Amino acid sequence: MSGYTLLSSTSPGTWRANTGKALRYRILGVVIALVLLIFTLRQFQSNYPGRYNLIDNQVGEEVVPESPQKRRNVAVASTFGYHFDVYMAVVWTLQRVMKEGKVQVYTPGPFYFDFQRIVDTYKLYNGTYKDYNTLVDDVTSVGGDGGIDLIVLGTCELDMRHWSEKLLAAWDARDSAHKFQIVCIVHDVRDEAWQPTIQEWSRRNAIRLLPISQHVGNTFLRKFEDLARSTDVAIKSAGYEYIPVDAHIPILDLQGLPERTSTNRPFSNAVIQGSFSTDRRDYTRIFADLNHSLHVEPESWGYLPLGDGPSFVQDTSIDQIPFKLHLVGSGWIDVPIELKQLVVFHTNLNYTEYYQLMSGMDACIPAFLAADDKNFKYQASSSIVMCLETNVPILAVRELRESYIYIDDDRVTINRPAVMSEFQAIKVLRTGDASDFLESDPSSSGVTLGFHSRIRQAVHRFVNEGWVRTKEDFDLRKKLILKENERIVLKILQDRV
Repeated sequence: MSGYTLLSSTSPGTWRANTGKALRYRILGVVIALVLLIFTLRQFQSNYPGRYNLIDNQVGEEVVPESPQKRRNVAVASTFGYHFDVYMAVVWTLQRVMKEGKVQVYTPGPFYFDFQRIVDTYKLYNGTYKDYNTLVDDVTSVGGDGGIDLIVLGTCELDMRHWSEKLLAAWDARDSAHKFQIVCIVHDVRDEAWQPTIQEWSRRNAIRLLPISQHVGNTFLRKFEDLARSTDVAIKSAGYEYIPVDAHIPILDLQGLPERTSTNRPFSNAVIQGSFSTDRRDYTRIFADLNHSLHVEPESWGYLPLGDGPSFVQDTSIDQIPFKLHLVGSGWIDVPIELKQLVVFHTNLNYTEYYQLMSGMDACIPAFLAADDKNFKYQASSSIVMCLETNVPILAVRELRESYIYIDDDRVTINRPAVMSEFQAIKVLRTGDASDFLESDPSSSGVTLGFHSRIRQAVHRFVNEGWVRTKEDFDLRKKLILKENERIVLKILQDRV
């Protein structure tokens, strides 16, 4: 009761004054709490490096905390005569982002296919080359300040087998303040002969992987997680799960390519890029698919029905450009005689010739083996990035876009429903008519493809999107990729994970 009397004896003015004072204290307390929260978050962010999610499709800009550049003397080296287009793209990125220091390239000899012209034209590297045999001497000759502190190996599947033992001895010989890091450009998860060398580098926290596509990185990450729980103590103690894995897409900003803004002609030129080997591309299935379509409806392709001769020949009575399938690469493959006038081989091209030829194509056909997921999980095909590089739309199923996430963009792909084969899709693109396809019943089940509403919608969307993509479409996508490459390389130079 006394408490009640005390409260009631307080005048309304005094109560309001006390209440206002209490309210001000509460507001001040909230403000102070917010300031402390913001300060704490900023401190957390400044000490916590941004994560790189290999599965994330968003490759746009990210706010990266200011960190010092810890690696200043970079060696980029390879024992392998090829893949120079891959590691020289890394050199180009290094030169763009390094605020201080230098890059030195070690190679087995001059680049093939006149690639040095590309290096000079696009200023990929402004230094001189050293023979790859001098790398170890250069690493060991200066072990303190000014010594090589980052080594990027262009093809670790071969380079680590050649150099790992000597480089590991050089690493162990250095004092703790002058250790170097190994960056392994890797190409194929299934190439395991070199992978035991990773163990001792991982134990020293001195290695990170840099595949040319995120899907290869994801597979390596899963493999390392499996190794991390090994029952073998030597493997388990190596810290495999902490090996940083990023991706650097070896793409250049090519200039002077023909612009494809609009067209009044039918789809006429498709290209398969790569080795002419049935172990690498699904040529047997591809040829059979095209051959079948020509037998059924040759006029859709600009050819006459098969007559007395063994091969389909162009129908010159119609004003329509005939379809050609271009094979660009190396090796030899037997083409069905019916297709002799449709299939065009291009071999022994230098890079300038290759870029010009590719840029005239209407679409790239990846032609990966249907019975093998190698190129979707374990190995990154250079065909994908080279088609993107030359502004050629990629005839892509969803699985391809999910694996090569740097092309997961309608602006640079022609989105083929997986239910359609490559040449069923191209025929529809040539004619603009998918009715025959939707009315077909390939399973002889009595149910047409068009009965499935989502298949029908996907095919209609495929037709409506067409096959023409603009230079602006490609430029926007490539700009994002180059920006992401810079972010990854900067992270490596800063020793961030």
